[in-house]
Amino acid sequence: MNPQDPQKIAWQYANRAALVARLEFALNADDETLFTEEWNGHLVAVTKEKNTLRLWLIDQSANDTDWVQSILHLTDPLFLPMSYTQAMMLALIWQPQPERIFVTGLGGGGLATVLHHYLWQTRIDCVELSPPVVAAAIGCFGFAPDERMSLTTGDALEALAQAAPRSYDILFLDLFFDNGETPEHLVTDDFFRLCQSRLRPGGLLTMNLGAKMPDFSQRLAPIAAHFPSVYTCRGHGSTQVVFATERPPIASFALTQQAMAIQQEHSFAFPYVPWVSRLIQQRPTPEPV
Repeated sequence: MNPQDPQKIAWQYANRAALVARLEFALNADDETLFTEEWNGHLVAVTKEKNTLRLWLIDQSANDTDWVQSILHLTDPLFLPMSYTQAMMLALIWQPQPERIFVTGLGGGGLATVLHHYLWQTRIDCVELSPPVVAAAIGCFGFAPDERMSLTTGDALEALAQAAPRSYDILFLDLFFDNGETPEHLVTDDFFRLCQSRLRPGGLLTMNLGAKMPDFSQRLAPIAAHFPSVYTCRGHGSTQVVFATERPPIASFALTQQAMAIQQEHSFAFPYVPWVSRLIQQRPTPEPV
């Protein structure tokens, strides 16, 4: 797609203006807590400080488990402040023009909003488990489903199980409890078999998988059992983004060239090409299928 396509430019201009308008109330609000709601033993909260919104998920029965799910810069809403979300955008190296993608673990909707803006003709199916998180994303972070971007409240596994085989070009999985751990039922061999069955030929799974646990390499084994090519990209802090596909590995030079071409096309408002230097091809021992 020509980056100077007049139709694309006009749509993105209008889309950004609409996003800014939805965020005007938050930009004009005092620095304070803008949203709170209890859910499943947790407190979902949105705070504003110095033109920055943060979405928190706080376990009310434990100490020191508050977890920032999303950050939004109100003066630059298409910037991705959290490093792992920038890294996840490397998925476009393998699938530069996806027709349909799946996004789960909505948070404030920042990743989905950015994908919706730049991939202006792609269909996006979003799934989020927590209703208060959905309310916060729509009410505070400017997330707005439309005819191209749907939203379902529910479990990611159930949503994928209900989808037709070979539905998606990319699966974006960002699934965490507030303690920084991925739910166990979403890191099993059965789950990754399901993911593989829902991807079109050459499709890609990208997953934010916490890097704190000592057995991280073992966590890659069920992924490698279903995807011959597995890469990781270390974010800042305790995050590790995984990319998995049936396609053969790509040479380092070609990865960089593709990333440069994508950045030239989209002119992302966040670092993009430098993340390629953090990509590492993994060769975990796969579990039996």
